Amino acid sequence: MRAIKHRRGTYYRDYKKLRGGKRHLRRLQAESTWVAPFSIDTLLEHQYYYEKLGLHPWHWHHRQPPKQVRQLATQHLLTTFFVWQPALAALAEPVYTAIWLVEPEFAHSSQVVAGIGARANYYRTLFGEPAPEGPPLPAEYWELPGADKLTWQTYPWEILVDSFDYPDGWPAWALEKPHNLYQPEDNDEYLLVQTGWVWVGQLA
Repeated sequence: MRAIKHRRGTYYRDYKKLRGGKRHLRRLQAESTWVAPFSIDTLLEHQYYYEKLGLHPWHWHHRQPPKQVRQLATQHLLTTFFVWQPALAALAEPVYTAIWLVEPEFAHSSQVVAGIGARANYYRTLFGEPAPEGPPLPAEYWELPGADKLTWQTYPWEILVDSFDYPDGWPAWALEKPHNLYQPEDNDEYLLVQTGWVWVGQLA
């Protein structure tokens, strides 16, 4: 489960001007056609396998990387997805495989995933039911080579806000978004907050 080669760690500092932006873009352009390695043995042992993105220095929390960066990263996921398919199809059991493109946490959560057994069932139900009222896959991704070969469905992207972190009441930003109260037995209350959308692409 290795990400784009030469990936660097998460970067949290804010800079007024991105240093070496053109150099990083050239790296992403080369890596957009690079296929992440895949291990059948690891998939069979752990029941899942994935490829996430290495977008240093655009690895921001709650901020979208520039459009060109997101397109190059998505092209890497598309390339990887299709190259993995023959090995996955050769397995003797059903496989869940998909591309997840996450709107609010693109750099952190967008990925190619493959799962078998119990993990495949988990992935199939992870996002609940598709949201027909949600936005379709944006054109900036749809126009990429290979995107039109997949069937894309839109799901809400939700996060859990823990009452332990907000003893004086839920934060205003969370209450302004679609939300539901979630209270597991013998545990703190949570607020399930929709912060955006995730687009899931699969072969028909």
